Amino acid sequence: MRAVRADGRGPLGGETVRIAVVNGPQWTTTARLRTNAAGEAYISARLLSTTTITAVFDGSDALRPSLASAATVTAPAPSGSTRAGTSGSIAGTPTVVNEVAASGIGAKAVYLASLQKGKPYVWGAAGPYAFDCSGYAQYVYKQLGRYLPRTAQQQFYATTRIPKSGKQPGDLIFFGSPSNTTHMGIYAGNGYMWAAPQSGRNVNLQPIYTSTYWVGRVR
Repeated sequence: MRAVRADGRGPLGGETVRIAVVNGPQWTTTARLRTNAAGEAYISARLLSTTTITAVFDGSDALRPSLASAATVTAPAPSGSTRAGTSGSIAGTPTVVNEVAASGIGAKAVYLASLQKGKPYVWGAAGPYAFDCSGYAQYVYKQLGRYLPRTAQQQFYATTRIPKSGKQPGDLIFFGSPSNTTHMGIYAGNGYMWAAPQSGRNVNLQPIYTSTYWVGRVR
């Protein structure tokens, strides 16, 4: 992988970049790499199955955090191995290249949602230290340059309806009815969602608990 600064001032050298891998519905850090003077770092892995990865720069006093597009590395055989490369803009949004393909904003939303795990539910809160359900979604997508209105009902109207069978990670899951949205979460995949549940509980990963829900996609 190679990391460069978005302001054009050269490579991001001597910084730590995390490699995160999808593990079920969650992202898990599997390696920490130190970039050299050219902004380059390498990792080789023996893959037993197709794996979705991303690169994360946690930021510094001088540079804000940045997250690469999620990418899928295809394992041609159970014993195959591959080296994946990334390049892009630290302090912007890096782009994954080489033997991988970017999967879009939804995977980034799921990762950013997971970083809020354990923060308390507070009615009317929209982060960064506490959330209600719609404030949580608004906060996550704001980090990705997407504006969502404040309430769950408004977000229902502001998103594009998607069939349940077509839902993807990052889509919003709405509960109640189309005219009375009572709760919502951020779809994480495999039937799970990230949500700020209710008073007395914290942001967590939980199953979609009913078959009655609607799906909205942020464009």
